[in-house]
Amino acid sequence: MNTFNRLTTRAVVLCGISVLLPLSAQAWEPNTKDRDAAIAGGDFAGYFTNLSTWLGQKVPADPGKISEAALMSLLEDQAFVNALDQRQFIAKLGADALGTFAKADPGNRELLGWILNDTGVMDPFLQAAGPTPIQARDENSYSVSPATLDIWRRILKADPEAKYGIHRKLAMATAIAPPRSIGAGSADTLADPVDRYLYVKNAHKNKELVPSFDHLTVWEYTKVVSSGATDSDLTWAREMINTWRPDLKHKEQVIESTREVWRRAAPPQFYPGGYGNFRNVLAGGGKCGPRSSWAVMICQAFGIPAIGVGQPGHACAAAKSAYPEVQPQPGSAWKVHQGAGWPVSKLDGTTGPGFLEAVAERAHPAEFAQIEHLRWLASTLAAPEQAVAVRAVAAKIREALTPPDPTPAPEGTPKPEGVTGSAASAALPPPAVPEEPFKPVPGTIHIEAETFSNSFIEAAFPSQQKSCVYVLDCSTGGKQLNFQRNMKTCWVEYTVDVPESGTYGLVAQVAVVNVDQILDVSLGESKLATIEIPITWGIWTTTEPVEVKLSKGSQTLRISAPMQRGVAIRWFELKAK
Repeated sequence: MNTFNRLTTRAVVLCGISVLLPLSAQAWEPNTKDRDAAIAGGDFAGYFTNLSTWLGQKVPADPGKISEAALMSLLEDQAFVNALDQRQFIAKLGADALGTFAKADPGNRELLGWILNDTGVMDPFLQAAGPTPIQARDENSYSVSPATLDIWRRILKADPEAKYGIHRKLAMATAIAPPRSIGAGSADTLADPVDRYLYVKNAHKNKELVPSFDHLTVWEYTKVVSSGATDSDLTWAREMINTWRPDLKHKEQVIESTREVWRRAAPPQFYPGGYGNFRNVLAGGGKCGPRSSWAVMICQAFGIPAIGVGQPGHACAAAKSAYPEVQPQPGSAWKVHQGAGWPVSKLDGTTGPGFLEAVAERAHPAEFAQIEHLRWLASTLAAPEQAVAVRAVAAKIREALTPPDPTPAPEGTPKPEGVTGSAASAALPPPAVPEEPFKPVPGTIHIEAETFSNSFIEAAFPSQQKSCVYVLDCSTGGKQLNFQRNMKTCWVEYTVDVPESGTYGLVAQVAVVNVDQILDVSLGESKLATIEIPITWGIWTTTEPVEVKLSKGSQTLRISAPMQRGVAIRWFELKAK
């Protein structure tokens, strides 16, 4: 072979090598074998590097060619999205931490295999685990605690259903945001995350939570399961509302019960060891701190996302409403309660307007997923110009999402359903839940509380509902009567057919949340007795009998509530002595 041919052949060989080397470097594709090897060996560093390189090669090298159309095409490729999710998952948990977790137990490796194999698992988890502030998500420099995986695995071990449907979302949320202290009434010992998951799951199964709970995102569930209250307090809170103020379940407005927390310097006898439980917060009262804690807790008890809010010199709360049209801030799904509104609020690591902008993104699931994936993609790119171009496309999508108007609106008290004034019982609408007919007992006169023939109210404050006592649908069936708090006086009258003259023992089935509540019993203006009501913590209780002397025949019995904190009444009974 002549020199020319030898040189030509060598050049061709060298040229071939120079061509083949970059092709070989680019030949790696995301694959199950390498992923499973990383999990089995507890070594994610190499797999992470390969994912990053492969993802970067999919993005146009020229920033001028990084268009929305080009990026949306990538996000429509399931293999690309799966690789991007895997890369983000490893980045947020940490390759070393994931390796340690994988090596610790075969069950841990099984969990990682399940997660990393399914975009439908990784996507909602990663979108919920990110911080609320938009800037923090844009920077994508936050981390997720490896303890999250341990909680997640324990939940899955305790409940195989936690892999599917709403239970999957609830399990993710509990792993991301386990129970934590939130202020007044918080438990000294926080609930175990597995117990909290099972507790909320069972409450949902038993239909104890609001209907909107079924439609929440994982991020929104984190604002429910993270409650620092004990499970027993959450159970009591639902029973108390169902009993004492069932009207507040109308349009899921249980947060309005915060108005029932007496705004005062709470008497120390209610808090011998501090704000130990939420029963005492409601009974004893407090100023903005305890009221804010109450507002968050009562929402979470019913499965409504809620979070504490700080304002200058004040604490209040924000909650998501399934009825944006209600007060306050009509038109906004998230609302600030018992405060000055969004412009002066701080919560969840951002300002009120910033929070609204962040939840506006999350309110559009498809666009939010696109924005988040573009943020994650930008973090994989070595060239700053490429990352800037990708973030610009994400910003363009975000800017098209108009946040709610943060302008505060005047507070308004929603009018309960089923309210009546002096109308006779025949004019009342039928109860939502039928009640078993009362079975007459010889020697006992039974009076349903809603069957009054006349009523009167004199309000203590202009903001009070002046026109009526409340007649509400009772959660257990039938109707109940509710005297409002802070009335100078309010009374109802009953026409009673007394069979024989004599002394009768009078009892009432009542519910109250404060001490020192009473009912006066009169014939016209003539006072016969006073019923002293023990604190019932909002649960039905039958009072001790008081003696009243009545004459035979038709009598008009008046039950009045002097200045008090609100009394619910189911029935009265008179029994001859």
